This record gives sequence, C-alpha cells and structure tokens, in this order.
Amino acid sequence: MSKSPPLSPYQDYTNARIKCYPSKAVLQVANCPLFPVAKEGNATACDSPPNSPDTPAPSTDPPDPPDREPTPRAPAKDPVRSKDESKRRARASVTDIALLNQFSYFFTWTLNGDLIDRYDAEQVSRKVQTFLCNATQRKGFQYVLVPEYHKQKKGEDRPAIHMHGLCNLGAVQIERALSKAGRQRTDEHGRPIYNMTNWKWGFSTCVPLDENYGRTVNYVTKYITKAENKIFGKWYLCSRGLIKKPEIITLEPIPFREFRDEEKLKMHQQFENEIFGGVKIISEQNPPLEPINT
Repeated sequence: MSKSPPLSPYQDYTNARIKCYPSKAVLQVANCPLFPVAKEGNATACDSPPNSPDTPAPSTDPPDPPDREPTPRAPAKDPVRSKDESKRRARASVTDIALLNQFSYFFTWTLNGDLIDRYDAEQVSRKVQTFLCNATQRKGFQYVLVPEYHKQKKGEDRPAIHMHGLCNLGAVQIERALSKAGRQRTDEHGRPIYNMTNWKWGFSTCVPLDENYGRTVNYVTKYITKAENKIFGKWYLCSRGLIKKPEIITLEPIPFREFRDEEKLKMHQQFENEIFGGVKIISEQNPPLEPINT
C-alpha cells in the first residue's frame, strides 16, 4: 500500500510577498498574515489583527493519499463568499498563466446553432474539449480560455455560450477576415482581424496581441468576474505544458497602513483588492528583480 505524502512544510504566515514574472515583479502586501512561508522562515505578525473568526487562515491540511478517493467537501458555510473566493483564485491563475507564457493572439469563438446546441453547456463542453485536445496534440496549439454566456436575447429561455482566450497558434491555420464589401477587417486599435479556419463549430476572430498585453489579460479575466456559475464545470480551461505558477519570494511582514499610498492608488501605481470579508491585498508592480528563465 502506498504511503501518505508528507505533511505540508508550511507552518507560519506573512503578509508580504513578491510574485516574479518574466516582465515584472509584483509586490503584494495584505492587511493580515495570508501568505504561507516555509519552516525556515521567521515571519511574525503584521500590524493588522490576525485572522479573525470571519477570516480563517489558509488550510494546511495534507492532500489525500494517492490510493484513496478525495474526501468530499462539506457545504460552504457562506456560499456567496465561497464562490467569490473561487472566482478570485481563478482570475489570479489565469493572470499568472498569461504573464508566464507569452501568448500571441486574442481569440473569440462563437457557436453556430445549425451545427451545435449553443445553449447546452454539456454538449458545448464536449465538443470544445475534443477540438482543443486535437489542436494541442496534433497542431501544438497553446491556450487559456474562458467560457461566457451571451446577453440573453428576446425569445430565448437561456443565453447562448461563447468563449474568449489567449493562444499560440502552432499549426492552427488563420486567414484574414473580410467585411461584406470584401475589405480586410481591423479592430478599433487598427490591428488586423483573422478567422481561425480550423474552428468548425461556428465563427471566430483572432487578433495579434500588441504592447497592451496586460490590458488584454484583464479583459479576459473580467469574464470570470461577470460569470454567475462555472459553465464547463471550471471557470477556465488551459492547455498542458504551460508554466502556471510564478516564483514566490516571501518577505518579512510589511506594515499595511504604511505601505498603502493614496497617491499611488490614484495614479494606478498601486492596486487594492478586497478578496473577502475585510481581507485586502495591495499590489505594486516593479521591474524584475533579476532575469527569470521561463
């Protein structure tokens, strides 16, 4: 019988860390000890109250042994907060994937009702995942994708599904999109619009990414924010083989109130997010600490 994996090496928490990406480093400071540090660390409590009864510490339970079924989760005590936290983690994961893997195109897929029931999430999920499996294995397609519902139209009993994402095409073919008058289409920023000819379940657009890469990443993740439920059973899909976790450098605690700078917040040099129940994180971008190999 296989042995259970060792317990998690984390025992303490700090309120400050740096997330390292190829193009930048992001300093994050929370108003309570939120980020785990290894046993070798010596983080102490920060200036804000530690986790209160309404703000539980991150779980340190070991994962289930490989020879046992995962333990079913009990229903969340606060389903709304649980969903908000799940969406926050998904947005952070998509952002990490996008910043760690330089994608070349932003794409949108819609569905043709004559070819597929575009209202049926289960059917759409099967077709999309089959297409993605073939595209990644046979054509080297790389992607991170977020499904979304269209705005419900008059006469519809439920909204149709479409998808947005970032990709590297590999051997997937594209061709220049044309208007009804036969002119080559461009988007509002003057970038050429292509159609992804391998996508057979409806219509597609594919636009090269430019220097506003971060803006496009935010555009993709906002669809997770807008979503009410996981359309495909997941907030997002992504291909295998991508880098998914940045290097994390945990720091000695930083006083939250001293770090928070109203002027930087107004100038969008700092960004403040409340992740749940009064727990806040401020992020500040900096150039890379050192070259980071990807």
